[in-house]
Amino acid sequence: MFTIINFLKENKKILAGIAFCKLVEGFFILLGAFFLVRFINSPSEMILLATLGFFAGRFFISSRADLFFARLSAKIQFYFRKSIHKQIFNQEIQSGEILTLIFDTVQSLDDFFIKVAPQIVSAIIFLPIFLICAAFVDLLTAAILLVTFPIAPLLLWLIGKVTAEKNARAWAELQKLNGEFRELLSAITTLKMFGRIDAGAKKIRETSQKSSAATLDVLKLAFVSSFALELMTTLSIALVAVTLGLRLVSGDVEFQPALFLLLLAPEFFLPIRRFGVAFHVIISTKSSLERLSQFLDVPEEKIGLTGKILMPPTIFLDKVSFTYPKKFSPTLQDVSLVFKAGKITALIGESGAGKSTLLKILAGILKPTCGEIFWNEIPTSRMEKNSFLSKISYSPQAPHLFEATLIKNLTMFGELNDAELKKYLFVLNLSSLDLKTSQKLSRGQLQRLGLIRALLKDAPIILLDEPTAGLDEISEKKVLALIKEISLRKTIIIATHRAAVIELADEILKLEPILS
Repeated sequence: MFTIINFLKENKKILAGIAFCKLVEGFFILLGAFFLVRFINSPSEMILLATLGFFAGRFFISSRADLFFARLSAKIQFYFRKSIHKQIFNQEIQSGEILTLIFDTVQSLDDFFIKVAPQIVSAIIFLPIFLICAAFVDLLTAAILLVTFPIAPLLLWLIGKVTAEKNARAWAELQKLNGEFRELLSAITTLKMFGRIDAGAKKIRETSQKSSAATLDVLKLAFVSSFALELMTTLSIALVAVTLGLRLVSGDVEFQPALFLLLLAPEFFLPIRRFGVAFHVIISTKSSLERLSQFLDVPEEKIGLTGKILMPPTIFLDKVSFTYPKKFSPTLQDVSLVFKAGKITALIGESGAGKSTLLKILAGILKPTCGEIFWNEIPTSRMEKNSFLSKISYSPQAPHLFEATLIKNLTMFGELNDAELKKYLFVLNLSSLDLKTSQKLSRGQLQRLGLIRALLKDAPIILLDEPTAGLDEISEKKVLALIKEISLRKTIIIATHRAAVIELADEILKLEPILS
């Protein structure tokens, strides 16, 4: 079950740093107020310097705590995005919802850690310290603080119940806007061709206005809550001030304790007052965590059948069909093929016949619309996902170069084997690259990088999509020689048009295009 407890355990040092900073800040506030009272009662240069020092120290420690919160925010956003990426291929999800989750939903957590979390920690640490200190100085004032304090959280809870529904509507509208905007961008060429750009823009404008209206409804309640909290805390502070003033006049309390408590009261209510300013952030974060939990709390099916499969397997396709979403005509229809175990098979066919789509289906990136794929006699749909993926290595036509060093790009799907890596780099003329840096590569270099990445995974099934397209004859020979060398006890499937690749293959299968 999805939880962030492990994340918090992994970041104990940051949490300890936050707690320490806030604890020190609380004591600095108390000492600053104490020395300020001393200075007003008996002015001296040393007391003034001590007072200024404690107030300056308070703001310095507060800024250090803010840095810890910023670091924690960056780590938890990375943690959630990484978790979302792991779940993308395990669930049926619309692109608009993915965009909302990865960007808006996760980004709202940053606002929480910057605006709200410091106030929560301040309330947890400051309130007991200040209340105990007030009780030592004057029990009646401590009792007033204790009685008036719960009113603000109760008010927040009541407003939160009203706001929850409106916030859910705002999120739904934002998700719809993201989805429609992405669809407009992907179809902008077609819309331009048929003169429908204005209609698409009008639809986006209407959805945007609905999203803005829903967000404004949430903000209205947030502003009302902020005003209500300010009013309640101001009245509470006024009650403390009036009580102390009357008791001071009557002689029930001395001047120095009364002034100290009067300085302490605004600090006591300060975290609660700041909750009102960031109330909409609290509601948004709560909804964000609920949506993230719904998306990430998906139990993985663990069948455990793959351990019994002899590797490398023979791969059977039984009447496999596939149609891309929002397309009417299928890309593949009733495809039945056999890829023999331990052989290099060239998958040939005209452009548009569906060779790349078939490789993506074999790699588990796409799911067949109908039909079944078998490894020996075991249907792949019944296999545990991670075990299935661990036995497949796939290199597409245009391998993706991630924003990382080349060494991380090469070894992201397998363990680093220095000897094999040096060998592959030498054979494929990539030894001159600086692997410790991030740099742009030519198309040919990128293809060879993708091949090395696939080979380093050392999986029993290797799927290669046009691995030699665009390469010169010498480079192509080196690539094919390397594929032949590592082909022992591996099932290798290569989608290709190249004669040299077809000549290398042990088996040749042709994929026929669908007749319209």
